[in-house]
Amino acid sequence: MANWSRNSSRKSESRTYELRIAGEMVPYTVTWKAIKNLNLRVMPNGAVKVSAPWRTSATTIAHFVDEHKGFIDRARQRFATYQQPTVEVSYETGDIFYILGYKAKLLVEPCEPNHSSYVTWSESDPYTIYMYVKPASTLDQRAQLMLRFWLQLCEATVKDMRDRIYNRYIEAGYDVPYPSLRIRKAKTRWGSCSLRTQRIMINQQLLMGPQHFLEYVMIHEFAHFIQPNHSPKFWQVVAQFMPEWREVRHALTAYFRGKS
Repeated sequence: MANWSRNSSRKSESRTYELRIAGEMVPYTVTWKAIKNLNLRVMPNGAVKVSAPWRTSATTIAHFVDEHKGFIDRARQRFATYQQPTVEVSYETGDIFYILGYKAKLLVEPCEPNHSSYVTWSESDPYTIYMYVKPASTLDQRAQLMLRFWLQLCEATVKDMRDRIYNRYIEAGYDVPYPSLRIRKAKTRWGSCSLRTQRIMINQQLLMGPQHFLEYVMIHEFAHFIQPNHSPKFWQVVAQFMPEWREVRHALTAYFRGKS
């Protein structure tokens, strides 16, 4: 206990090393601090960070990291898949947005006098987003207008998909709850399911892609109400509602990776 108290007052120290994974030299940063166990994390930007107790040798840490290189590789690939490109937009005519799998071009027009600014889009005319604004509208005002439209579209689309999938499960004889929804911009997951709160979370970025991606994720999350893990029985449930789930999951990954 005395040694722990003495070490806990020391400042942390950090060094960077490298590990070869699939032919690529991947740097990892080691920070020695007052902890009891080795810990490893992969950050959303792909950075690898290791926390180590004082007096842990670099050789011991290197062996620890090497043992976890499979985990590191999978995590970095997963984060790379979910990473969305940063696109500079001016909210002027010609800007491109992805909506439900369509590459839609923005058309900005003045709105009618005494009419509030608004954005409209329809699958009957999916390649154009119409933004009607007041004269001298600012970039921030247009950005907020587009964000409000996007969130409303996400909410309506996700709620509709939730209801459709819920009805399919009920009709198939499964006793699943009617879940509440949380729609947010997530970094590492397309969706998640809470058995305790009976709530499904959907990543709003998913709505950039075709709706069958959302359908797959919703079927996946509903299946967790029946099988909480990813056992063979879980995938049997998913396959019952989407036999081609493997192909759809692969297409989802490829679609978003292609937008980097």
